[in-house]
Amino acid sequence: MAAEILLMGVGNLFYGDEGVGVVLVKRIQEKYAFPDRLEVVDGGTLAWNLLPLLSGREHVIVVDAVAAEPGEIYRFTLHDIPSAIQYGKLSSHEWEMPELLRAMELHGDLPPTTFIAIGVSALAEVSANLQIRLSPLIEARLDVLERVVLKELASLGVVPVAKPEHQPENTNAPHPEANHA
Repeated sequence: MAAEILLMGVGNLFYGDEGVGVVLVKRIQEKYAFPDRLEVVDGGTLAWNLLPLLSGREHVIVVDAVAAEPGEIYRFTLHDIPSAIQYGKLSSHEWEMPELLRAMELHGDLPPTTFIAIGVSALAEVSANLQIRLSPLIEARLDVLERVVLKELASLGVVPVAKPEHQPENTNAPHPEANHA
């Protein structure tokens, strides 16, 4: 049986910032443990192959890149996509997520879905400079994007537990290099 809630990052790692959704969900998987009611998935650019993965969920959170002001973070649903976002300007997906979700909606299979997206430059604007890593701007915004995703999960009653290697240090302990005079 599928977990009640799906957190899915989509995008293409070979197109730099366009892969930020995948980068973020992998980062979250590395840092946190979650209850069984949440499944965290790298959806890559699987397009129509994602439909069975989405069906039957109580809620889906999609983390994606959108052609918009680089670094801006957006939270929206299929029916309230902000006008500042230009889906379709990032061409590595076979189909953009809103199109896939509208197809599911037509068949009555669409679970409630929230998008958490970060603006990146349109692929046509950066195609000459594509890199297999995030740009410094998007890399610098990952912490904020992570907090937005964790807040969305918390609103659904899913609270992560930091894995031991990612536990915050005891800030009350003296720093080993501190002067103990």
